[in-house]
This record gives sequence, C-alpha cells and structure tokens, in this order.
Amino acid sequence: MQNPAAPRPHQSLPTGRDADLRLFDGRTLSYGLYGSADGPVVVVLDGPGSRGLGRALAATADTVGVTLLVPDRPGFGHSTAAHGHSIVDVSGDLLALTRSLGFERFGIVAQSGGTPYALALASAARSSVLGLSFVGGIVPLNEPDALRDVRGPSRTMFTLARRAPWLLPPLIGLVARKSRKNPEAAARAYAKDLPEADRAVLEDPTMWAIHTVTSAEAVSATAAFAREARLLAQPWGVDLSTVTAPVAFWVGELDPTHPPVMSRRMAQRLGGAPVTVVPGAATFGMVRVFGDVLRHAAALDQGHS
Repeated sequence: MQNPAAPRPHQSLPTGRDADLRLFDGRTLSYGLYGSADGPVVVVLDGPGSRGLGRALAATADTVGVTLLVPDRPGFGHSTAAHGHSIVDVSGDLLALTRSLGFERFGIVAQSGGTPYALALASAARSSVLGLSFVGGIVPLNEPDALRDVRGPSRTMFTLARRAPWLLPPLIGLVARKSRKNPEAAARAYAKDLPEADRAVLEDPTMWAIHTVTSAEAVSATAAFAREARLLAQPWGVDLSTVTAPVAFWVGELDPTHPPVMSRRMAQRLGGAPVTVVPGAATFGMVRVFGDVLRHAAALDQGHS
C-alpha cells in the first residue's frame, strides 16, 4: 500500500482542466476535462458525485486518444445543489453541458451510483450517444432482491437508503469527519479488505492518491451524497426502451458493492447486453479493462472517430 510518508496525494492526481458552466436558471455546473485534448468525448459518471472513475481512467484515455468530460452533479464540486431535481432532471443538465461545449456526439462510462444518470442521459440524447459502458453497474435499490451478494459498508448504506434514509446524513457525516481528520487512515481502512488485484493497483501513487482524495471529496458533500443515495433507492424514472446506444458491462468478479448479479440483471433489461466479469478484481482491479471500456464508449471498436 502507498507509504503515508510519500508526497501529498493531491500532488499525484491526474491533471484536469476544470471549468464551470452557468445553466439557464442561474445554477452552476462544474466539470473537469481529462485525457486527450482532441479525441472523441466520453462523459464519465461515477457515484455518488465522485470524480474517482474519471481520474482513474485519465491515463488510459490519454493512451487511447479519448477526451473525458467529468461533470460534478448537484451539490458536488462547484455545482449548485438542486434539492428538487430528479435523476432525469440532472440528465437534462448533463446534456446541456455537452451541447454548450460543442460535443454533438459522445460516449458514456458509468459506475455505481452513476448508473441511473448514465441511463437517463443516454435516453435523453438518443442517437447522439456513441456507446454506453458500465464498470460495475447497479440496479434500482428499491427492488426486493437488489442487495443480493452486496457486502461490506455498502450494504449498510444501501439498506439505510431503502429503509431509513433519514439516518444517511449522520452516517455519512461521521465518515466525512474521519476522512477530514486523517484521510490516509480512512483510505487504508477501506482498502484493507480488497482482493490482491486491487491492492496491487493501489501501489501506484497516482491510483492511491485518487482513492484517498476522491473518497474524502465525495463524503464531504454530506447532504448531496445522502440525497443521491436516497434517489438510488427510488424508481429511477428512466424508460430503458429509449436507450438506443450499444451497451456493454464490465464488472469485477469480487466486487462487493455492485456484484456481477447486478450487471447481469441490468444487461437483460437492456436487450441482453454483453457482460464481462473480470477475474480476481473488485473495483480498482478493473484498470486492466479500461482500454476496452473506453473504446466501446467512444465507438473506437467500431472504427468511428
């Protein structure tokens, strides 16, 4: 695991080009651009409200030749909180962002709590979406058997989102306080139970920095984090029949948060999309398939540019 005496985590983060968009109603939507400066665009939606996946994909995106657009959903980063906004409403903001930047066609990569936002964006953008890749997708948490095979802290969080959402803010607040007090210790506590493939990835100083900094950032937006968790446990309001882009799933064999059964269920609802289970991996170990994930989303595996 990364030595706590190493350079500060922020110094090892991938360099992004940050900016803000002023939406039509005066709200702010902040975002970062990573990877190649002039490649096909892929919108990256992690969850809740995390830039973790986008940062983790940055090096591969640069190699593959893809530009990553990583937006901060309401209440995260510099984005204005929007308490009454649904998942579908947020997808409208995301589509406005792509249009404002001149991206008429784009791919989407999503993970975890980013899953419904990716589906909603794909539904709204229709033929503008080149491809839709999931790296550990989830199903609506309100469904009776949604938590099958879910383990660890995420099971507690998901259960509260379903049954006692009013307890989410104090729980997330407690995690945020621990992260602020000692982000390295909080990161190590999470990483100690990861499979060997994931721990090996975290030996990379950049990946360790992404894990440490991004985890602390996400929970620091306590109200927004809790709100997104509640939305995941409600009907998402997305008509899956309107998702027309090619879809593919990748998921770690040992993923305790969004186990393979979730990807398989969602894939069936999306017309039998392919599901690739990565042996020995949980979440960080998925780095080995990032190239495939990005090429599918950007339609590079179909010869498009």
